[in-house]
Amino acid sequence: MTNTRFQINDALILEATRLLARSIPPEQKITGVLKLLSEWAGLHYARVMLPNYSANELQVTYSYGLVRERLLRGEYNVPFDQGLTGAVWRSGQLALVTDVTEEPIFLTRIAEPINGRMEGVGFISVPIVIEGRPIGILCAQRPAGNTQRLYTQDVDLLRIIASMTGFMLITMRQQDHYQVYMETLDNRSERLQKLCEEHGIIGNSPVLLAAVRQLENARHSDAPVLLLGESGTGKEMFAAMMHKLSHRSNGPYIPLNCAAIPEQLLESELFGHEKGSFTGAHKNKKGKLQQAEGGTLFLDEIGDLQIDLQTKLLRVLQDRQVEPIGGDRPVEVDFRIITATHINLKRAVEQGHFRLDLFFRLNVLPVYLPPLRERRSDIPLLAEHFLNRYQSMYRRHMSFSAGVMERLQAFYWHGNIRQLQNVVERAVLQAEDSLITEGQIDAMLVEEAGMGSLHHAADAPSLAATIPAAVSGRTTPPPSTARQDIRYRPYERVDVRQRTRLMEALQHTGGNQTRAAELLGMTLRQFRYRMTKLETEST
Repeated sequence: MTNTRFQINDALILEATRLLARSIPPEQKITGVLKLLSEWAGLHYARVMLPNYSANELQVTYSYGLVRERLLRGEYNVPFDQGLTGAVWRSGQLALVTDVTEEPIFLTRIAEPINGRMEGVGFISVPIVIEGRPIGILCAQRPAGNTQRLYTQDVDLLRIIASMTGFMLITMRQQDHYQVYMETLDNRSERLQKLCEEHGIIGNSPVLLAAVRQLENARHSDAPVLLLGESGTGKEMFAAMMHKLSHRSNGPYIPLNCAAIPEQLLESELFGHEKGSFTGAHKNKKGKLQQAEGGTLFLDEIGDLQIDLQTKLLRVLQDRQVEPIGGDRPVEVDFRIITATHINLKRAVEQGHFRLDLFFRLNVLPVYLPPLRERRSDIPLLAEHFLNRYQSMYRRHMSFSAGVMERLQAFYWHGNIRQLQNVVERAVLQAEDSLITEGQIDAMLVEEAGMGSLHHAADAPSLAATIPAAVSGRTTPPPSTARQDIRYRPYERVDVRQRTRLMEALQHTGGNQTRAAELLGMTLRQFRYRMTKLETEST
């Protein structure tokens, strides 16, 4: 008989293992195991009770055989500090009674009669323990007068089932947490994408949203923000968004490109001047630092600021006072500063071109804006956005042919978003019909790849590496050493083709150098350098 008892336990455990391994909902698995306990081992009304901390009680979460109406009314639930089951929860030790009607601390209401009687009904409570801590209780009732099975056998069986159930519950909890985590990520991603749309930022790539999330996290702070990244990555738009998100959004937003102002005028632009302080100072003028009072000051290309102006700016940030040129007393200022640069400021500090103390003052919240080649999934969205803008501007109805997006996504884009924008605008202007073709884009990208000469050799890939195989005519990928074949100096002689492009850009923008530089994917300083070279070589 003893062997038969153990055979029942072994068979039940094996069947329970198979059941838990099936691809069915977890609730069905646990309920199925409780049914096995009733039908195979005579352990009736089995239930798994889990804690409800808000109600301060153990609740029946899974069960087999209990009266549904009583379940719905919560009549089988047990407060943490009451009854035999509450004691098991508090102590982490199993408990059993051989007759529920004779045990003083047993809550008789949680038991059901077996075969119409309560006398002699046994009750076993086993803690479900994971990593030494109870996470629930497994309970079952034993019929009166059961001489076929020993209590020790039932306790051993319930302990094994409790352990199996515990791992199932932990897995379910992890899956629930994972689901919640994924839903949180989805909700956060959706919220960040909406934030981008509200502020005119195009894209939904993970690297872009990561940068947006950094700015959003800093929205309630006045700490300085340093935007890092290559030229053309949209630092101006991010700075404007940071201002609009902040509590200073009702104040002024004052942007200034430090590289676009001649050095002899930059000090006056920043700090202001008093009438008569220098030749041409015909009246008092507030600098950008004072104009940003109560709002945000955005200094783009901060790495181009001269050392003496860096010193003055540091003093303003430390003392919150500005002294205009020719002034005899400082003026209190209150603004948040956002700066941006495409150069390596740490390297500039090492080379003595940038003050270390100012770097630490500005680098409180660094935010990296990824280049376009790191967010290629955003290129179709950006290209379509620019296409819609320019076909409306030039009153043309256009679309991209098949294969164009593939070529745009494969290109290196030294000039980032600004360069893509210029390519799309030029394509709209040059297209002979309503379709922008692969051939047209191929020719443009070959020409754009030649602009690699605008970049330092250490940062620029080879010409071959920047053009898709379909554009350059290659049928096989370039060897891994291709990047070593062709390098460009940062500045070269302005050839005839670049001279033509410079003049066409100026003509197209009515002589506006800033707009012409943007059209060509250059910074204003690079454009001016080439114009100077052009004038020198023409004389």
